[in-house]
Amino acid sequence: MKTVWQHDQWTWNGWWHVPDGPIEEVVIAFHGFGRGVEEMLAFLPLFNAQTAMLSVGLCHHNGSTPPPDGAQTSPLSPKVFQQALAAWTAELLPNGHPRIPQTMLGYSLGGRIAMALFENAPERWVRLVLLAPDGFKKNPMYRFAVETAIGRWTWRWCDRHADFVQSVIRACRRWRILPEHLAHFALHHTQDETMRKLVSNTWFTHQHFWPSRKKSSLAWQQAEGRGVVVDIVFGLRDAIIPWSWSKAWRTPSMGHVHFLTVDAGHVMRHPETVDDIKEAILVAHG
Repeated sequence: MKTVWQHDQWTWNGWWHVPDGPIEEVVIAFHGFGRGVEEMLAFLPLFNAQTAMLSVGLCHHNGSTPPPDGAQTSPLSPKVFQQALAAWTAELLPNGHPRIPQTMLGYSLGGRIAMALFENAPERWVRLVLLAPDGFKKNPMYRFAVETAIGRWTWRWCDRHADFVQSVIRACRRWRILPEHLAHFALHHTQDETMRKLVSNTWFTHQHFWPSRKKSSLAWQQAEGRGVVVDIVFGLRDAIIPWSWSKAWRTPSMGHVHFLTVDAGHVMRHPETVDDIKEAILVAHG
C-alpha cells in the first residue's frame, strides 16, 4: 500500500509491503535516480518470506518534497532522514515492534544514501545490502557542479543553453571523445527542463549523503561485533557504476563485508539477475 510520512516539514512517499503472517524483518529500500518506489519490490526474493519492505521515494522523486517554505535545493541531513525513517517504520509496524531487525537496501543513488545513513547510525541496522551502488567514487562533474561556485554558475548556464550543450555532447560522441554509454547518459540527463531540474535538485538536496572510506570502514568494524553483514553487489557489465570504482574500498580483513559481482549491467531488477544476486550472496555467506 502507499504510505506518506512528514518530518521537520519534509515529506516522503513510499510503498509498504507486508508478508502473510508475522513480520520477522523490515527492509528499508532506496531506489535509483529517476526510478519509482515500486521497482525495489523486485528485490524481495533476496530476503526471507516474512520480510516487510518500506520502499522510500527519495526527495524530488515519487512525490517526495523538501519543506515548502524553503528552496527546492534545501540540503537534507542524514540525521533528520534517519529520525524520519525510525518514526515512519515505528508507525507502520504493529504496536511499533521496535525490536524487529531492520535492514537497509540501496540501488544506485539509493546505495549512496544507504551508505551515508549507515555511517550516521550503524547501531540501528542489522544488515546493509547495496546493489550497483553510487558513493564509492565522486564524479568530477558532480564535484565541479555542486561543490564550487563556478561549477554552480556553469550548471545554470548549461540549463539556459541546453540545445547547445546537447549538440556538444553529440559531437563528442562522433569524435569518440565520449564513449557511447556516457554520451547516452549525458543526453538523457540533460534532455529537457524537467530532467535537468531533477538532476540539480537531487544533487543539492542530497549533498551531505556522501560516504567516506574512513567513516564507512569504522562503521563496518563497529557492526562486525553485532553480527552485521554488508553485501555489496556490482554488475560486471555496468558501464555507469563499474566494479573498478570499489577497488580502494575492498578490505580483505573484513570478512563480514562482501564485495560481489554478477553478470549484469546497471539494471538489476530483472528476475534472472535477482536470482544471480541471491546466489552470489548465499555463496558469500557460506
